[in-house]
Amino acid sequence: MFEQAWHVGTFAKIPVKIHWTFILILVYVASTSFSQGAGYEAIFIEICFVLAMFFCVVLHEFGHALTAQRYGIRTEDIILLPIGGVARLRNMPEKPIQELIIAVMGPMVNIIIAIAVFISLLSLYGIPYFSLDNFQNLDFSNWKGFLPLLMISNIMLVVFNMIPAFPMDGGRVLRALLAMGFGRLKATRIASIVGQIICVFLIIVGLYYEAYTLAIIGVFIFLNATQEYKSVALDSVLKNKTIQDCYRKDFHSFTDYTTVKDAHDFMMHQTNKHFMVINLYGQYCGTVTAKAIKAAYKLNPETRISEIYQPKILSLNSSTSVAHALYALRGQTNLILVTEADAVVGVLDQESVQQLIDLEG
Repeated sequence: MFEQAWHVGTFAKIPVKIHWTFILILVYVASTSFSQGAGYEAIFIEICFVLAMFFCVVLHEFGHALTAQRYGIRTEDIILLPIGGVARLRNMPEKPIQELIIAVMGPMVNIIIAIAVFISLLSLYGIPYFSLDNFQNLDFSNWKGFLPLLMISNIMLVVFNMIPAFPMDGGRVLRALLAMGFGRLKATRIASIVGQIICVFLIIVGLYYEAYTLAIIGVFIFLNATQEYKSVALDSVLKNKTIQDCYRKDFHSFTDYTTVKDAHDFMMHQTNKHFMVINLYGQYCGTVTAKAIKAAYKLNPETRISEIYQPKILSLNSSTSVAHALYALRGQTNLILVTEADAVVGVLDQESVQQLIDLEG
């Protein structure tokens, strides 16, 4: 899902991306306003407002990301989606107080924005401007409603984000508080259950009142709560495990001049999905997958492995943590060369790690 995003800039070494579906919300806003009889100026103002709000969302996510940086935690990127933003932290801190601070710094940014807009309006129009009559008639028919609505929307964003529906900010605050007494895994489990109950409520309300965006957000949060718990449970299982506990000593390598026909014939008698590739000098030079071999075999059985392999080798010592190796397997390579005292002793792939997870329950 996140792969289909456009890179629009980098700040503080954090890439900012916009998912292509973000365009849909602009189209939706414009078409809805047009169908309701709004003029071109009003539609333009409303689109500018949506863009301004999403800029506030980006600042919100930077509140999380920059705070995480202070604790030595990298942020892969910040991605803008139609339903909000996501700061993809490489990991969460082990200390609950640090997670608590990271979680609240996002909403804190929106509070600062709301206060800044309030002060601006106060200096421009004075206290009488903040009458109930003025705020009841706000719309996008002219620019007068822009700043007040921006202030109100930021306040609403804070309130919504602090709902304890894990993994939203409020849910992360809840987990951090629970983790101080119950430990990270149990705290995540409790926060996930609370979050999923709230999400079911949001989905029902959204469907009943035809507020489908609310229902979609509920589904999105529900699924992410489940995934987050699985991730924490996995970290708990792998926390004290090293590659030594799960690497494969029996593995096969193909020379780069092997034909895919020969490789395909060999694969008929075993179940491995990933293979090392050796060059003419007997050196490991890359990896190749069973999937790539099968695809090439259908096109031309005489194709050489050298034409389809991935020329990238990642080697790790057997004392390396499995959690670190798994991160590499998910983003950098599909097969790791395992070494001990600079000698190759085996390989590690996701299937090997999964066997360890199954064994540990």
